[in-house]
Amino acid sequence: MTRRARLGIDFGTAHTVAVLRRSGREPRLLLFDGSPLLPSAVHAGPDGRLLTGRDAQHAGLTAPGAFEPHPKRCVDDRTVLLGDHEIAVSDLIAAVLRRVADEAAQALGEPPDEAVLTYPAAWANTRRGTLLTAASEVLPNVRLLPEPVAAAHHFAEATATLAPGESALVYDFGAGTFDASVVRRTPTGYEVLASEGLPDCGGLDVDAAIIANLGTVAIGQDATLWARLTSPETTSDQRYRRQLWDNVRTAKEVLSRATSTYVHLPLFDRDEVLGREQFEALVAPIVERTLTACRAALRTADVSPTAIYLTGGSSRIPAVATALHQRFDVVPTLVDQPEIAVAEGAVTADESAGPVASPAPPTPPADRSGRPARRRLAVFGAAAVVLSVLAVAGLARIGDDDRDAKAAPTPSASTSIRPVTANSPTPSYAPGVDPCLVGSWRRVQATVTVKIDGVDVVLRGTAGRTLKYGPDGVLTVTYDDPPLRGTYRGNEWVYRLSGRSTLRYRTANGTLFGTTQSVNGRWSLYRDGVYNNGGALQLNPEPDRYACIGDTLTSGGDFYSDEFVRVR
Repeated sequence: MTRRARLGIDFGTAHTVAVLRRSGREPRLLLFDGSPLLPSAVHAGPDGRLLTGRDAQHAGLTAPGAFEPHPKRCVDDRTVLLGDHEIAVSDLIAAVLRRVADEAAQALGEPPDEAVLTYPAAWANTRRGTLLTAASEVLPNVRLLPEPVAAAHHFAEATATLAPGESALVYDFGAGTFDASVVRRTPTGYEVLASEGLPDCGGLDVDAAIIANLGTVAIGQDATLWARLTSPETTSDQRYRRQLWDNVRTAKEVLSRATSTYVHLPLFDRDEVLGREQFEALVAPIVERTLTACRAALRTADVSPTAIYLTGGSSRIPAVATALHQRFDVVPTLVDQPEIAVAEGAVTADESAGPVASPAPPTPPADRSGRPARRRLAVFGAAAVVLSVLAVAGLARIGDDDRDAKAAPTPSASTSIRPVTANSPTPSYAPGVDPCLVGSWRRVQATVTVKIDGVDVVLRGTAGRTLKYGPDGVLTVTYDDPPLRGTYRGNEWVYRLSGRSTLRYRTANGTLFGTTQSVNGRWSLYRDGVYNNGGALQLNPEPDRYACIGDTLTSGGDFYSDEFVRVR
């Protein structure tokens, strides 16, 4: 039978990504509620029915004891207690995969002919067996493929492939775990030479380091409030804790493009400054652990890497590429969306290219009679949440003829090695359109630096403008912004903006480019409530770095940073 469609799935700790490929067509990202990232979370309702993804996250706010944010971390357990229900781990995994299968069938009009499910190369038969048991319940003709092999296939599609006999280090830095694998190109595909995993090292650990640092100041100001944030005992405080972790994750992503940002502390109702150098100092011990794992894998494989492939959302952290380059003297390669590299590679890998797992049946777990099932506690700090980035229309630049206030670049405080980048194919959209951007967004936070009397002054605000990215490459911006405010020499400065603009946009190598088509609006600057300057809105779009993951969009230029959330 001629294969009509293949489904590639990367079942991750925090998120699951899936890609469809029809015969004779290019790969296509599968979207879940408009996002390419499906939270891997599961929630058990009072009747035992399992919710997944964003539905599970939402239900977990009111019933945290029935919420499991990371089923993949439970792979060594036989059962998990969610609320009053004891549920097999394979059923948790199957619930997530069933959601993927249902979305794939809806997109295709029928179930796919086969599915390729990836797994960490270090997983032995028992873990692979649990994964295959879950997958076989909901997916047709499913087979397993090591994650680094899938990643190697993706990078071969996006960049120059390795020559037979050459090896690459696959640096997979995800939300919950880290894996360093060495793959070698063979005449027929790829083989895994060695793999080292760190189950307690990922983006969530980076977030935890930031929060611990924030706590050194917050505890001194109000230890009771900080305890409510970090050890919540009520449902409302659990929501505050989740908000704190979301804010920290967003700030972390902003620092991949800007030199400083702010972290809002719920309950305290204030913002703390977080700079790039401070962030890199906090993340350095975690990155060093990943380098140690890389060295161990390379030592076991007894090779020197020709290339280093960066996968997983946390690999965007600038310090990662810098550290790898300094340690191994190889410039790492990063694709536009490292979160989807493994899933895309799964659908491009031929059956004969690289090892394909045929797991043995799961080894019976140790007898746990008389032992209660593992109960899942509400750890919202580890909740599967996503982040992203945006660019061009972050803030209209004040014209060059403005005298009292004019935006000026802020010099970078640190130097980092930028990885080589390669575009991920997005065939369902206009050329250069990132599928993650497509949709509507509302700004929730903005920071801009202007010069007043030659001095940098920071203006800040919340909420406001909406963006609509079309799949055809057209961006519509509606400026309904609340004022941005700042203080200089005892005077309050307020910046107001209203109007509408339309731009053509495209993305390349993690950068967003825009060309103005139409603009209609005004900007005004006030000092202590008195009009100071203003005029017709003029846009001068410049290329900006961006990142887009799920339902959060963040942009950062030399003098501004914006944060957006997706509008459903």
